Amino acid sequence: MLLPNAKKRMTTRIDTASSLPHWQWLTVGEVARALRLTEERVRQLIRQRQIKATKIGGWLVQPADLSAFVASRSNMAES
Repeated sequence: MLLPNAKKRMTTRIDTASSLPHWQWLTVGEVARALRLTEERVRQLIRQRQIKATKIGGWLVQPADLSAFVASRSNMAES
């Protein structure tokens, strides 16, 4: 049984790479909100090197790296 938001959640496309300047970085909180995960889970993915990040004060993720992570987890062909 799908929850009311499940279909929307599965079809939501994250296109942060094209909507942000190339120099802008995302915080763990921003990544967590974009992926609908907890901040701790995002940190775990960073520690596991599944999400590429740089630690400058706190972990920071480039939008292109977030898009690459999402693409690597997709079973849909790129169009």
